[in-house]
Amino acid sequence: MELHTGNQSVLDADPLLAGFLPLVRAEGQKVLDHLTIEEFGIPPFTLMENAGRGAALIIEQSYGPMPGRKVVVYCGSGNNGGDGYVVARILYNRGAHVSVFSSKPPASPEAKNHWVLLEKLQSSDSSDRLHLNPATHEGPRTADLYIDALFGIGINRPLKGMAAELVERLNATNAPVIALDIPSGLDADLGLPHGTAVHADLTLTFNSHKPGFFLGEGPAYTGHVSVVHIGVPPSLLTHDAVRPVDWISTDEAISSAIPRRDPQAHKYSAGMVLVIGGSPGLSGAPMLSSRAAARIGAGYVACAVPKSIQPILAGAMTEIPAIGLSESSDGGIKTEAAMHTLQPWLAKANALVIGPGLGRNPNTQQFIRTVLRECSVPVVVDADALVTATELLNTHDEPRNWILTPHTGEFKRMIKSKDLSRNRLHLAREWASNWNCTLILKGSPSIIGLTTERAVVCSTGNPALATAGTGDVLSGLCGGLLAQGCSSSIAAVCATHIGGKTADQYAERNHPGTMIAGDMIDGISDALNSLLRET
Repeated sequence: MELHTGNQSVLDADPLLAGFLPLVRAEGQKVLDHLTIEEFGIPPFTLMENAGRGAALIIEQSYGPMPGRKVVVYCGSGNNGGDGYVVARILYNRGAHVSVFSSKPPASPEAKNHWVLLEKLQSSDSSDRLHLNPATHEGPRTADLYIDALFGIGINRPLKGMAAELVERLNATNAPVIALDIPSGLDADLGLPHGTAVHADLTLTFNSHKPGFFLGEGPAYTGHVSVVHIGVPPSLLTHDAVRPVDWISTDEAISSAIPRRDPQAHKYSAGMVLVIGGSPGLSGAPMLSSRAAARIGAGYVACAVPKSIQPILAGAMTEIPAIGLSESSDGGIKTEAAMHTLQPWLAKANALVIGPGLGRNPNTQQFIRTVLRECSVPVVVDADALVTATELLNTHDEPRNWILTPHTGEFKRMIKSKDLSRNRLHLAREWASNWNCTLILKGSPSIIGLTTERAVVCSTGNPALATAGTGDVLSGLCGGLLAQGCSSSIAAVCATHIGGKTADQYAERNHPGTMIAGDMIDGISDALNSLLRET
């Protein structure tokens, strides 16, 4: 992955080449299958065989040798059930005792063909290890493994009657449950259960991850997820009929994007960040942002705050100069005087972070407006600066080299909506395009909307991040990466992934509820070290 090519990057052009994992919605998955069959001539019977065989291999790798193991496979009438028939046949061939229960007879030709193969196996089974009972749903009271092949990604209605009963039966077992493609009943795009859904210990998904694995309640249903490649050509991901294809960040992709410092570097060539933030009572926010920018590798960081709190920062930060800005009588920042003070610093800066702890004083907001209008370097807009930034974004169409970092409440105010029940992936993609900015929609998971009408889901992070100040750290990480030459898209994705990585590593050693924002900054070095080992 290139770090910087003007305002574009490999991430902007083709994330597939950069080590990111594709994230394809349900309709796109169907199109991929259709194109594979029609344009590449791979028969659906073969795709089903590949899916079931690949899934069976991972099951054996995950749960050990099959001889003597009792496996129960619940199959629906569609292609997901056909995948289950293949898994049943392969695990039987590997020595397992297999019982297959079908809710209805197979409907598709390829599923019927795989069912016929099972019938032939049963008729020649002298060991009594294969049982097919399409007319009954009762299974052994105890089994070693249960396979969910009831419903695939096409389910879009609440499960009722026998369907719901079968799902609840799977959820009642104490043995591991493996879902094929997606836990039955889970919406593939939104991550919401259709009334009820299977709680899987392992999900073996075909072709690529589904958005619902990361959104809504999806993570609570999927368990561990592994992708089974069934023969769909990767080149089809760029087909117009498959779009939008979103992406998942990976350690591999991020490790190749982290800036490396030149052996001949000095503090200014390594990038300078100017952080503007703080207000009486909120001195910690700009300190966190400044320290994070320095820790991620910026060679020089300066922090501008109202004069009344400048001594606090000057005493607390030995490596980072604190600049005092003139204040009005009501505690706001005086625009003209402050801009005069900042001119030499803005002239040297490679990136600006504005907003952490600034407050909503009208004079301060006018100051923010002036800075944003006059600043010519890449900007990270955070916290209280988002209000004014939104006004400018809604009235100007020209491209802006900005990264916006709202949490859910701030984003609701920005788009004037009280309801974010819509697809968060779609929202991030839509508003990044509308505003022509990179948008980090913080949450679980955090989603980065790109100006190319794509989005990246951050694969790192955990509830340890739910503490005050972690957003300030994120803004500093973004600013530090921008200053080192990263494009807005790469800076945003890398910063979010690295920030989440620090939380993940902290939670491996400590209870996640004990982390504070300072711990996150202290963990950046370890996170970078582990990521750089990926290359």
